[in-house]
Amino acid sequence: MDPIPTPALETERLLLRRILPQDAPGVFDLFSQEEVVRFIDIELMNKPEQAEVLIHQFDEVAASGRGVRWGVFSLEDGALIGTCGYHDWDRRRFRAEISYDLSPGCWGRGFMREALTAVLDYGFHQMNLRRIEALIDPADLRSQNLLTGLGFQLEGTLREHDFIKGRFQDDMIFALLHDDWGEASK
Repeated sequence: MDPIPTPALETERLLLRRILPQDAPGVFDLFSQEEVVRFIDIELMNKPEQAEVLIHQFDEVAASGRGVRWGVFSLEDGALIGTCGYHDWDRRRFRAEISYDLSPGCWGRGFMREALTAVLDYGFHQMNLRRIEALIDPADLRSQNLLTGLGFQLEGTLREHDFIKGRFQDDMIFALLHDDWGEASK
């Protein structure tokens, strides 16, 4: 599979770009916050080297053609405030899964909605996706509200679908279709 480029995307308040090795301190700061990793399959970081490993994993996913991950940087001060992107890209079926994380100090200010709007537009228009999925822990109400606000529809709950942090977890599956995005993004 061809590697996926990570083009820079700019919004009103954000720069989305490839996460570089020199961004490791910001990655460590982000993923060493319990609130950030609570619902995702990334362990709480307690050593700076873990950030370097994660950046390498993001690069491997892009190089393999399976996905792409952007760092979400504030245009105001250049700080890394989150990440977002696609994984499990199935080119034959024109679908991918989206995921994201954001520093708690930035919650409730519309930053992830702004970032995902650019990423969804990129997915539908540059990656030629027909369907974008998100798997959400039923306890993650913030993500549920974010996704429905972007036009995603809840399609159901996959019981004990995942095994994260030593426990089985249900996943709510949300999806957004290309045709729905045309309406939602107007």
